[in-house]
Amino acid sequence: PQLVAMLHSFVGLAASLVGFANFYKVNHQQTAFTNENLEIYLGIFIGNITFTGSVVAFGKLHGKITSTPLLLGGEKRHMINAGGLGVCVLLLIIFLAVGGSSGFCLVLMTLISGFLGWNMVMAIGGADMPVVVSMLNSYSGWATCAGGFMLKNNLLIITGSLVGSSGAILSYIMCKAMNRSFISVILGGFGQGTSSSASAMKVEGEAVETKVDEVVQDCLAANRIVLVPGFGMAQARCQEQVANVVAILRKMGKHCKFCIHPVAGRLPGHMNVLLAEANVPYDIVMEMDEINDEFPTTDLVMIIGANDIVNPAALEDPNSPIAGMPVCEVWKAKKVIVLKRGLATGYAGIDNPLFFKENTRMFFGNALTSMKDLLNGLSEKSGTSVSTSSSTADLEGGHREQTSEDEIVVDIDRVPSLTIGVPKETHSMEKRIALVPKHIPKFRKLGFAVQIEDGAGEGSGFTNETYERVGATIVDTKTVWNDSDLIFKVREPMYNSALGCNEDDAVFNGKTSVYVSYMKPYANGDIMDKLAARDSLTVIGMDCVPRITRAQKLDSLSSMGNIAGYRAVIEGFHAFQKYSKGQMTAAGKQPPARVFVVGAGVAGLAAIGTARGLGAVVKAFDTRPVVKEQVESMGAEFVEVDYKEDGTGVGGYAKEMSEGFKQAQQELFCKICRKTDIIITTALIPGRPAPIILNEEATRAMKAGSVIVDLAAENGGNCAFTKKDERYVFENGVTIIGYTDLVSRMGRLSSEMYSMNLYHLTEELCGTIENKESGAESLNIDLDDEIQASMVCSHRGKMTWVAPHLRPQPAKEEKKPSGGSGPSFGGAQSSSQGAGGIQFNDFQDVRRLGDDGSLLGRANVMFGIDKPFLIRLGGTLFFFLIIGLLAGEEFVRFFLAFVLGICIGWKLIWNVTPALHTPLMSVTNAISGIIVVGAMLQLDSEKEGSFFAAFLGAAGLFFASINVFGGFIVTQRMLAMFKK
Repeated sequence: PQLVAMLHSFVGLAASLVGFANFYKVNHQQTAFTNENLEIYLGIFIGNITFTGSVVAFGKLHGKITSTPLLLGGEKRHMINAGGLGVCVLLLIIFLAVGGSSGFCLVLMTLISGFLGWNMVMAIGGADMPVVVSMLNSYSGWATCAGGFMLKNNLLIITGSLVGSSGAILSYIMCKAMNRSFISVILGGFGQGTSSSASAMKVEGEAVETKVDEVVQDCLAANRIVLVPGFGMAQARCQEQVANVVAILRKMGKHCKFCIHPVAGRLPGHMNVLLAEANVPYDIVMEMDEINDEFPTTDLVMIIGANDIVNPAALEDPNSPIAGMPVCEVWKAKKVIVLKRGLATGYAGIDNPLFFKENTRMFFGNALTSMKDLLNGLSEKSGTSVSTSSSTADLEGGHREQTSEDEIVVDIDRVPSLTIGVPKETHSMEKRIALVPKHIPKFRKLGFAVQIEDGAGEGSGFTNETYERVGATIVDTKTVWNDSDLIFKVREPMYNSALGCNEDDAVFNGKTSVYVSYMKPYANGDIMDKLAARDSLTVIGMDCVPRITRAQKLDSLSSMGNIAGYRAVIEGFHAFQKYSKGQMTAAGKQPPARVFVVGAGVAGLAAIGTARGLGAVVKAFDTRPVVKEQVESMGAEFVEVDYKEDGTGVGGYAKEMSEGFKQAQQELFCKICRKTDIIITTALIPGRPAPIILNEEATRAMKAGSVIVDLAAENGGNCAFTKKDERYVFENGVTIIGYTDLVSRMGRLSSEMYSMNLYHLTEELCGTIENKESGAESLNIDLDDEIQASMVCSHRGKMTWVAPHLRPQPAKEEKKPSGGSGPSFGGAQSSSQGAGGIQFNDFQDVRRLGDDGSLLGRANVMFGIDKPFLIRLGGTLFFFLIIGLLAGEEFVRFFLAFVLGICIGWKLIWNVTPALHTPLMSVTNAISGIIVVGAMLQLDSEKEGSFFAAFLGAAGLFFASINVFGGFIVTQRMLAMFKK
């Protein structure tokens, strides 16, 4: 972290030097106001704040300066900063008034801005360093950007604005993780005698110390173990020992995970980098939000040098200075062991009640020494030794995380208010089950009781006993259909021999209020009509999830498509019976297999990735040109038909192509088929017969021994000779596979994915995302919600599903009489609340508008546009209008580049996983070193004063070059840690 901060200072210093160089080269002869004078002044001002602030940050991170906030002037420090800023503004006015000829103004401003950078960062505590470092990264970008305006250089403007905006957004992310405003962090003084801390809850109790032998016994007795690293691990540099301890525990069959708080350490993603350096597998390193719900079922938590991020006062004490800050809820585990030097407070300056809880034990000492002792103790007990050189293999090859079938879950206090029933699938080839054991506790926490039909999970490898251990009830067929408020299923309703009737009849005649499964409403009209006739039933189709970002976590079709693509490659190579990867053998050279994937949707991309991973040479085709980049990014060759036509259709699917395109496509495919070993076809539009992609000519062109895997076999197949649910050898020796149960053949994995999709759906229906306390009693169908409106097939006696490409434009909604007694969930009740406490909004289908029918109402319903949005939009347009009127054409052109750079930076940050925020910050800092271009421009000039300007430019070149080369080297080293 301190190295990154030091590199930030070089950018700020280089920007200041370039500003002074340009001043002495140009502005000292001018007597009139120019934009360039303003840009010089701002470039030096921002650069100098970045320089001194980064130097202080380096000192704090390196231990040369105390991490405790230095509040110069106490509460009056803000007035000191404001006064210094005011003087800088006054000097700017004078500087512009004299035409930029006053070097005295620049020198005085440099001193004041340097003081401001020093004072602002000195007042910020060590706990806020992740925000400070990302903020300084942002400043370095803005300094580079100002240099670009000064030198009229688009490259500097774009890169500077990119770095500046990305740093600012990253700072915002960090502040959000601490539940603090960006302004409060910049003003500093966190935990230093705030008013809230005076009335904070008093911590009482006695800390209980533990020794290494007891910790070893606790580890041996535990099954589920979570480790929470903090800055103490970084200070002690014990990540290797931590990784070795985890390797031994996993070898012993323990379930180990890491919980990473967003602001743990001194940089965003600091802990992720350290664990990657120690070769800890990615799949056991979890973000806080991913694992917080698992602490109640965790046997042992080990906290390594963390304090404020595990402080329960954030949630339990509203008067605490860190009240509302998201923390790792470790105290909910059965036992907590804290590795710490003593009971001193963290950087927030408050006591931690966790240390005094009954289930907490304090393992005092240096973290490095403590972890070495623990490692030796575990090695002796287990008879296993893990060396540093072998830790990678042990971590990768040791015990992998298993599902929760062998875990006993603690009791959940929440009284269930609704019951979810999970029937056994009746389709002869269906092995999946709607809910898996490890997700049952999640539903119970929401207030649902779960009952599973006897033997329903056997096809996926889940026994009745496994479900009972996690709190589910095993019932017979009639009970699960007759006594469930909600029914979760995989396949659409079918004939059930145990019931003696169709399952849709059981739903229609039973008490079920919500039925969820794959419905295929476009193909099951009779079933849909029957279910829609019941006015107390809502039918939700898991295959009707809209293709929008917010709905991705519900998109089970994508989950299943991914599995199907993977399994298709496995089935294909099983039938091919040759090497997938090229081999050099004693019998000669064996070439790699050649795979051709038709259709680059979810299944197609999964097939491409799997085949490439097996070493095959892969080609792919799709009628949608937009997927070309995705295909090529995965190492496959994208094949294009020499015929201009775009195949992009509605809802993310490809459309049916013209006859001319099809003819050109068949000619191309015939050529490819002659040289291809395995062809995987995925072309399918829901509700329509599968298009014939491989006709008789193309199939006969394939050589004997080659394979066709047809993923569209359920709808007729993409190959003219596909036989549904069969694998056979065609007359020319080509094996054609038409299995429709590829996903079901991986029943365990597909059930886990589908189960998680159902949990996310339940959260949507219960409003748990907005209010974590909400649960089953708040279950509500809201047809104003875009996701629910698309997924609900029928509701309250009305058919609501409309095919995406047939949905009409919104029309004005008719007013309903108040106090109406429309049908409700409970059957004959007249209120909007039915039996079981499930509530619904008044029916409003996707074709209707807001109540007022106004233009703004239409915009709000169709595009989410409201008055605040219009006010912000109007203000932005007015600002741009003023810029266009007052500034010259040249400045407007540069300003456009500036805005586009900000947009790129915004897009960049949100697409990067938090685990990589540290290398991201490092590389953006290296990019900000592009100010080196500005320094080079100062080296040659024939104008008066050029020698001094060239000298300053050379100095700027020197410091900027250190930043560029150092930044990229550091980034490369960090990224190398994440490579397996």
